[in-house]
Parts: sequence; structure tokens; C-alpha cells
Amino acid sequence: MERFKILLSPIRIRKMEIPNRAGMPSMHLHYTPGGEITEKFIAFYRERAKGEVGLIVIGGCSIDKTAGGPILVGLHDDKFLPGLKKFTDEIHRVSETKVAAQLYHAGRYAFSFLIGEQPVAPSPVPSKLTKETPRELTVDEIKKIEDDFAEAAYRAKRAGFDAVEILGSAGYIISQFLSPLTNLRNDEYGGSLENRARFGVEVIKKVREAVGEDFPIILRQGGSDFMRGGNTSRDILEAVKYFAEAGVDLINVTGGWHETHVPQITGAVPRAGMAYLAQGIRRVTGKPVIISNRIATLDLAESLLRNGWGDMVNFGRPLIADPYLIKKAKEGRVDEIRPCIACNQMCFDAVFLGQEVGCTVNPFVGKENEMTDDTLPPAEKQKKIVVVGAGAGGLSAAITAAKRGHKVVIYEKKEKIGGQLEVASAPPDKKEFARLIDYYRGEVERLKIQLKLNRPATPEDIISEKPDEVVIATGGIPIVPPIKGVDLPLVVKGEEVLRGEAVLGEKIVIVGGGAVGVDVALYIVDKTQINGEQSKFLLKWEAEDCERVKELIQKSFKEITIVEMLDSIGRDIGKSTRWVALKELSRAGVKMLVKTRAVAIEEDGVVVESEAEGRYKIPADTVVLAVGYRPENSLYEQLKEKFGDHIHLIGDARKVRKLPDAIHEGFKIALKF
Repeated sequence: MERFKILLSPIRIRKMEIPNRAGMPSMHLHYTPGGEITEKFIAFYRERAKGEVGLIVIGGCSIDKTAGGPILVGLHDDKFLPGLKKFTDEIHRVSETKVAAQLYHAGRYAFSFLIGEQPVAPSPVPSKLTKETPRELTVDEIKKIEDDFAEAAYRAKRAGFDAVEILGSAGYIISQFLSPLTNLRNDEYGGSLENRARFGVEVIKKVREAVGEDFPIILRQGGSDFMRGGNTSRDILEAVKYFAEAGVDLINVTGGWHETHVPQITGAVPRAGMAYLAQGIRRVTGKPVIISNRIATLDLAESLLRNGWGDMVNFGRPLIADPYLIKKAKEGRVDEIRPCIACNQMCFDAVFLGQEVGCTVNPFVGKENEMTDDTLPPAEKQKKIVVVGAGAGGLSAAITAAKRGHKVVIYEKKEKIGGQLEVASAPPDKKEFARLIDYYRGEVERLKIQLKLNRPATPEDIISEKPDEVVIATGGIPIVPPIKGVDLPLVVKGEEVLRGEAVLGEKIVIVGGGAVGVDVALYIVDKTQINGEQSKFLLKWEAEDCERVKELIQKSFKEITIVEMLDSIGRDIGKSTRWVALKELSRAGVKMLVKTRAVAIEEDGVVVESEAEGRYKIPADTVVLAVGYRPENSLYEQLKEKFGDHIHLIGDARKVRKLPDAIHEGFKIALKF
């Protein structure tokens, strides 16, 4: 397809020809208990291979039994070879996709409770990630780990992998040797940059010796540590010269460490925000590079490749959301691609919680061995399904039912679809959520679902449709707390702010510090700072000095206070994104009060009460109510006796929860029809 001419063209790495420039980077799935390859694991990657992605990297794959523990894909013993061979054979059976194994050693990032002993590292520097202090490696132990890398690489080759990838990023053991923060040694492995790079160089050379000259070696390299006092992007440009000379063929470039103060993959990261790192490494090494992190669309990927930012592009979460991403690009079905919305709720948040990976927008993830998009079972008998509410849950139910062959009618009281997705996409870090509305709109049109907008459904409407099944997905409505003064003119609802309908004063108090309150605060902050285009102009033309521009892009000119009864702000936000949101608010100057209760609203402020401060008033000319939602299920109550077992309450209308709950509940109910 001419639109994606470069992306869909092949690339040769030594004797390996990758059929296109799209890669899927390594990610933990928690599908391999005890390190063993499972049918679930095979089925997950089989779908991505059938979707014709060019290169899949799996892992991390443990190079010894203490590299990270039993949660990893096992590559440290020959006993894992049958499962690995079964996996590679299956990938090669279904497609021309090439597959690599990532060679993993966590070093100080290993957890002692998983590996059964104290983690090891170049120096005994405590890890903020694990809260543990590693043991310093001896030189003999360093040599042994290098040999383990080589043996694991040879084992991968025997298992039928097309390449190996050495993990040298994210703060794992090669990064630890390279960094002056974690390498305090004074022997040949410490001190100068050349010495700190020695371990990585020796690993690469030993791997090359083990796999031979024709077998491709990929290096997963962070383009900057993004750690204060660590290696900068300029330092990395010097270090990768050593690695390139040692024998790597392809450099898979990502961002910084897990401990970094800089967001890496959340919605706070601009699209292609790390591409400059890949371009720099490509320039100084002359090696082909893969661009990673927040490559959200195919058009963006093609643009990056055409303009020389790199030679391949990684699609991580986008390939979780839609395994047929590349196949659809080839077939000209770009509008049918299910988009990743960068929410992290069921992928990276799940990994941090030790849970199996799923996907907010793709209910098939983790269940590919049971059902896929291609094997969605058709209905035994066509039914008429009426769905009330065109939010995420209702749309998920309607689309799934229509795909199975049912006749579907949707009632929506507003003039457009999306429901709470419109509000959810308002904060600056959640703009990708709007892509899901566009996708659903396209699916409704493609499947010829009857959509009745501006139609608040009445019981008479539903009965007149003579449906076989009714799905009530009427969502939730904002909670109005029972405190004096909530009806005063200075009071607005969080939804009104996020829809851009509220006129805000200079002193704003947000009542409620959960996810809704945080979203409202972030939205206001974003609207009261200069944007990227403005800051670029000021810096390019030296209209303001760097410190002034930094102030203008970080601070809000509003006086914002969040009041939360509980002991923390944003406690219902996922682990991988919460810290970013709180840092944004803190940097903007938002005051966050916990264990503080709003007891009354007056014309000039909010009266609050806390154990520490007692009762006092916070001056305000705008008060935002953001204490959450309650189910709106009145229509269900009116109809449940009429329809009995054939009426179904889903999503926030059933119980206010998170976006994945609504989407997956809609999907599951449609499977029952």
C-alpha cells in the first residue's frame, strides 16, 4: 500500500529478512508460570504473527535461574527447549514473522522472594524499585554471567528463534554496569565510560561467538537513563559505539530506567517522544535502529521512517489492542484498527500487580486460545437487540452482538456517541481516549447498526421495538454531596469543567481527590499553561530564557486546591500513571489536602475540617464537585418486570467502576445472545 510504502517494505539484518518494518517489543505477560511456554502464550503471539507484524521479540527470557525468577520465560536450561521449539514452529507455521528471544538479567532489579537469594549487581547500591540492596559481583561471577548470556543465546538458536536480543536498557544489569550511579567499582569494570561499558561489550562478543557470524544480534538500548546523575543521551551516544563495534546488528532503542523521574509510556509522553534517541544512535553507529515508545498510529510510523528517524518502528500496546494492525494496513482497512488508548490499565498496571496482561479495549487478549476476532462465534439465531446508551459499555455490547449476526438498535439521549469517553479524553494525558470513540463510530456505521441519537429512551420506546434482548447501559451520573451550599452559583460539576462548559474563577477548590478530581485539576492546569507550540516559538527565537519558559510550561496561573477526605490523592488511579499525575499537579502548584472534609460551601469559599487544622475556610470563586458517580438505572427498574431474564444491566449503570469493566461487560453479555 503506497500510504505505508516504507513501513510495509522488508529489511534485511544479516541473513534474516524481516517482511516489514513493524516490530513488537518484548513485554512481560505473566503467561509462563515456572518459565514454561503455555498454550495461552503461544496463542497470544500466534494472533500477532497472523496479523503479519514483521518482528516479534519475546521475553524477558531468563539467562540463569536468578536472573529474575519463575515469572520469566525460561531460557536458562535445556528443559525449556521443547516448549520454546513448539512456540517458534507455530509462529513460523502461520506467517513470515521473525521472532527473537530477549536475553534478560535483572541484576539489582530482581526480587529476592522470586529468585530465592540476594540479588547481584556491579555494586551494592539499593534499588528504589525493589527496596533491596544487592550483593556486589566478583570478577569470576561477572564472567559467569557473561557465559550465561552466551549459553542462553545458543539455546535460543537451537529452539528455532531467528535472532536474539540482549537487554541493555531500563536499568537492568548491563545498564547497571554502564551507569555511574550503580557502578562504583574501581577495577576494569568500573570508572571510565569505556570500563563501565566493558561488561556489555564482553556479553555481546561472547554471544556472537556462541551463535556464529550469520545469526542476528539485537541490542535493546536505552537512549538515555533519564536518571539524575546517570548517563545522559550524550553519554549513551558514546557508549553505543563500543556496543556497535562489539558486533550488534540492530539496535532497539527505548527510553530510560524504571526508576526514572521522566514518564516513558503513559499518555503524558508525546507521540514519538523518544524518536530523537533512536535517530542519534543511528547516526553515530551507522547501525539500523528500531524506534520505540508511543508510536500510536501507522501514519506516524511511516512519517518517522520516511524522514530518517529510524529503520523500524515498535508497536507494543497497539499490537495488544489490535493484533491485525499490519494486516489491516496492507488491506487498506486502517479505519477498522482497534486503537490503543495508552491507558495502561490492564497491561502495564497488571504487570506491576503481578497479574496476567489483558487489554481495556480488546476483550480477546489472554483468551486467544479460546476465541479471537476471527473466531467470534456466530449467533445460532438472529435476535433483535436494543441497547440503551452509546457509551463504551453499550457500544461494546452492540458491536459484538452485530458481529455475531444480530440486528441491533441503539438509543442515545445525546447528539453523539461516546458517553463518558468524551469526558475521559479531556485531560491532556488522556487525549488518546477520543480515538476509541472514532473507532466505535466507524464500527457502528460498518456494521449498519441502527443508531437513534437525541433519543432519551422511554419504556414505551423499548416495548415498541419488540426486542428479544435489552441491554441497559445508561452509565452513571455525578454525585452531589449532601453539604450546605452545593446549589450556589459558584459551584460547578467536574463534568462541566471537562466538557469545557464551566467558566472558572481565579481561586478554584476541587471537592474530591479521586480520579475524577485529579482529571479536573489536570485539565485546568493544562488550560492555564503555555503549550508546546508556544514554548517552541519562545525558545527558537530566544524570546524568553529557558528558566522563564520552564516556569510557563509548568505552573498554572490559577490557584487550585484539591480537598480529599481519604489519606491520599488519586488512590483509584493505576500504579503506572498515578505518579505522573501527582507530579504534574505538584509541579503546577496545585495544593493537595488529604484527610480533609468539605463541610459547607459559602459564597466566598469552602469550609473544611481536618484533624490537623480544625475547621477553616479556603477562599474560592469556583468550587468543583468531583466526588464521583452513582449508577443511573431508573429505566432498568421500570422495565425489569416486563422483560425478566431478557433485560441486562451493564457498566456504570450496574456499578460504577472503570472503563475496562464496562467494555468487557458489554462484550460478555453479547456473547450470551
